[in-house]
Amino acid sequence: MSWYIDQGPESDVIISSRIRLARNLSQYSFPHRMDARQAAKAADEITQAFLGDDPQRHHEYLTIDLESLGEIDRLALVEKHLVSEDLAKPGKHHRVIISRDESLSIMINEEDHIRIQAMKAGLDLEGCYTLAADASQPFEEKLGVAYSETYGFLTACPTNTGTGMRASAMAHLPGLVMTGKIRTIVDSLGKMSFAVRGYYGEGSKSQGNVFQISNQLTLGLSEEDLITDLKRILGQMIEQERKARQALFHSRRLFLEDKVMRSYGVLQQVRLISAEEALGLISDLRLGLSLGLVKGYAEADINRLVASLGPASIQKSHGQPMNPEERDAARAESIRSLFKK
Repeated sequence: MSWYIDQGPESDVIISSRIRLARNLSQYSFPHRMDARQAAKAADEITQAFLGDDPQRHHEYLTIDLESLGEIDRLALVEKHLVSEDLAKPGKHHRVIISRDESLSIMINEEDHIRIQAMKAGLDLEGCYTLAADASQPFEEKLGVAYSETYGFLTACPTNTGTGMRASAMAHLPGLVMTGKIRTIVDSLGKMSFAVRGYYGEGSKSQGNVFQISNQLTLGLSEEDLITDLKRILGQMIEQERKARQALFHSRRLFLEDKVMRSYGVLQQVRLISAEEALGLISDLRLGLSLGLVKGYAEADINRLVASLGPASIQKSHGQPMNPEERDAARAESIRSLFKK
């Protein structure tokens, strides 16, 4: 089930988990060095290896050539975390295979020939890895995957060589932000070879107090070791975030109640709102839900809403291009439909 529909473990802090595996075909140059003919041939071989001729498998997955989509449709896939920003940009035969439940995406001809992404709600790195590893098997069995006995899986960027795996989680950390502890934690994680990024990954900023935490090392460690290390770090972060929330609740309860209820009130009545402002207010509401200040909603309700609030997603759901004010009005309407009960 999609990460923004289901409700997973530790969902008061961890919104979603992701495993990404990078694989390349030994008979081709890396994508940035391929010409259009080679890129088309590689895309077809990868698609055939994964889907084969089984009608049921073709029914379970949707194959999309990104060049066939308009900009709004491409960016809507990015906003749901189904494809990367790089894959959504114009390129040579960019393609994606997406499971109908949106838990698995296979990106073709991005930085690497194959990038397998598995996402689940809450903290479930093992479940993501099982899904991604199973998806990798057809390529490793049917195609010549670039692999070195010395270095492991070979990738376009040397930092991915080895397991070719990136494990990550999206965490909602308002307590650590409000208590001023987040900077120290980010610095400490960097020294331990973990990256902390914004809502849309590398190059993005945090919105709505949501951070993406991922491993940076891929060489010299097994997939199981990488997952164990990240889970340990996330476990500590979950504990620290919950303690920070409780400390705020007991030491500044009136301030916290006011902040949460103001945001809740705006969300119920808003008429124009940007995506950034919406995510900030929704962060306050998430915090209120976790502390019992607001009732009647589940984290999955919030995740489903957030996944639909980006500029491209708003325009796609309304079936037409919109100017900024029209988007802000449509976004406000979507928000009111959930919160004005």
